[in-house]
Amino acid sequence: MPADEINWRNPTRHADGTLDCEIEHPTLGWIPFTASPDDPEPLGHEIHAAILASGEDLPEKSEPIATLAARQRAAIETALATELRAGMPYTLPDGSEDVIQTRPDEDEANLLGLAIEARDRRAAGDSDATMALRARSNTVYTLTPEQMIALTDAAKGFKQALLATSWQLKDAITAAEAAGDREAIQAVAWDATDSADADTSTTEGSE
Repeated sequence: MPADEINWRNPTRHADGTLDCEIEHPTLGWIPFTASPDDPEPLGHEIHAAILASGEDLPEKSEPIATLAARQRAAIETALATELRAGMPYTLPDGSEDVIQTRPDEDEANLLGLAIEARDRRAAGDSDATMALRARSNTVYTLTPEQMIALTDAAKGFKQALLATSWQLKDAITAAEAAGDREAIQAVAWDATDSADADTSTTEGSE
């Protein structure tokens, strides 16, 4: 049936330009329909054009605020994972600039093991630079137990700072959702400078 012979009503606009409406089906009555200018079927883009040509007011159809909040939280989780996978920039004892890998599923257990071993060695009076760590450049560095403790403490602080940032942002989303403030939810985003504040310094008084 040609689009000009189909009745439509209650059009609403999506941010992507598509239009939701109801069309009158010959046997089913009024049914939901999404009209798009890019629809491969003629009916879709013809109804889209007809609605626009009508000049009728097209209120924007907003997604539920809970859906918006969930999407923003997921974006924060993705950003956190990206930062952890990128690793921690670190100046090694020999002055080399490298990146310590901090991937949760691949590096966290290794760093924890090195931290425990370094403390055991220090307690035993070992101060030799015999502990090995492979950085992202694939370079293997040898460190003393004290140097390894400083490095693993820095990696721990790096992760904790990123987690604190993610919690702060997700708390802001939760507060905005409770207040019904869609714009505030949309404004919450992971800034690249957030990760720059992660603490990569040696922790004093390491245990």
